Amino acid sequence: MPSGSYLAKIMAVFFGTSNPTQAGVLARGLKQGKFRKLASRIYSDDLHSPVEEIIRHYRLEIAAHFYPSAVISHRSAIEPSIQGTLHLTTDGASSTHKLPGLVIRAWQGPPPQPDDIQTTFGENILYTSSQPRAILENLQTAKPRENDQPKTLPQQDFEIWLDRHIRILGIAWLHQMLGQTEALAARLQWQASHKRFQDIANAVLGKPSRHRFATEVGKARAKGTPFDPQRLDLFQKLHVRLAKEAFQSTRATPPAEAGNRAFWEAYFSNYIEGTKFTVEEAQAIVYLKNNVHDNLLRKRPADAHDILETYRLIHDRNISASTPDSPGALIEILKRRHARMMASRLDVQPGVLKTTNNMVGSRTFVAPELVEETLARGWQLCRTLPPAAHRALYILFLVAEVHPFNDGNGRVSRLCMNAELEAAGQGRLIIPTSLRNDYLTVLEALTSSGNPEPYIAFGHKLIEINNHLPFDSFEATHKYLLQAGALDETPVFFNLGSLAANQPKTT
Repeated sequence: MPSGSYLAKIMAVFFGTSNPTQAGVLARGLKQGKFRKLASRIYSDDLHSPVEEIIRHYRLEIAAHFYPSAVISHRSAIEPSIQGTLHLTTDGASSTHKLPGLVIRAWQGPPPQPDDIQTTFGENILYTSSQPRAILENLQTAKPRENDQPKTLPQQDFEIWLDRHIRILGIAWLHQMLGQTEALAARLQWQASHKRFQDIANAVLGKPSRHRFATEVGKARAKGTPFDPQRLDLFQKLHVRLAKEAFQSTRATPPAEAGNRAFWEAYFSNYIEGTKFTVEEAQAIVYLKNNVHDNLLRKRPADAHDILETYRLIHDRNISASTPDSPGALIEILKRRHARMMASRLDVQPGVLKTTNNMVGSRTFVAPELVEETLARGWQLCRTLPPAAHRALYILFLVAEVHPFNDGNGRVSRLCMNAELEAAGQGRLIIPTSLRNDYLTVLEALTSSGNPEPYIAFGHKLIEINNHLPFDSFEATHKYLLQAGALDETPVFFNLGSLAANQPKTT
């Protein structure tokens, strides 16, 4: 137990002691109402929190006190949880320690191994099973007692845990675990557990195996079509929310305005990705204006081609409104658009799905080996949404979240969004520079929190803004965008209200 002066400074648990001085501090504190008893030989100076909450919060300190040098093992080493039961392995006899809100199950077994993780709690130490040890422990045959949590993970949970680690760390991790578990099994005489793990690994790798997967992610891996289940859960949330929403139609662009409209879509779509030209420079590139075009192509060939090819994709009726009717068609359309848009960028492999994962900041996208099946399963949800805005917003997020190519994913995702609108006879959407931060923020919010509400609200705002954009001439569009602040990089309010009065009403 800590000294009396230290007790006054902390909110923690402490324990009964045979030390006369410390025992006196505890007795006086209890009498004065400074401490309270939580369970046998367990006390706290937290006088207000529920006892169960305190016990669960300090479960490791409690375990280290009563079972010093024990190993956090079996399912507790794989799924650390503040609920239920904490499983330990000790060199003593098996025992059960029941506390408010927590049961500590101590199982007799091997002592800490060199690779087990050590954590210090004051004078005491706890270990946590290394990954190879935890794998072998959870593949042991364990018969749970009645009304008791088994010490090993259920098969479904183990398969999900294994798949998640393969997704994050790659298939090389699985091979590494096979080697390490084999060596550990020989040392601890756990060959039966290693045999089960070898069977599971063989099934994952498509080799002959007696293992039969209980989960969809496991079955898909065995078939060679793995996918990202967390992304599919996210797509499902968006799908459910979109299906409940009513969106205003987007105003179709007359054929005479299509070229002007395509220019602005290409200009803003590239600007979002950091391909920055002035409007006049972009005009020179797209409309091939003599020396200016040639100079820009010489100075910034990749960026200039990005804008030009994006414009051509938007303006080409043979592909601008192409929408998939099958998962395979989706992959082909994505590859076709990407190949054309990135034709001059051989370094990003035009039309080729990524082979290494990509990141934006700390955000990691879908792993390369999961791209095709995640897109395929995600697209199936799109089919049941109403056409136009619902599908457009869904497929925009689907492609952006999977990020199937080395580069150009944002532009390709917006081309897919607008293809859905155009195919339904509605107008395409542009995302002005002034809305760039809003756009990226709502995408990130949907990814990180799974909350589709900001994304839905942004969709409504985007449709409203686009329905007021004039495209009858380049000059009219440019003037309108300047007055609205749409060309500004700093986040500003798109001044729709003051401009709408000067525009014809749309339906």
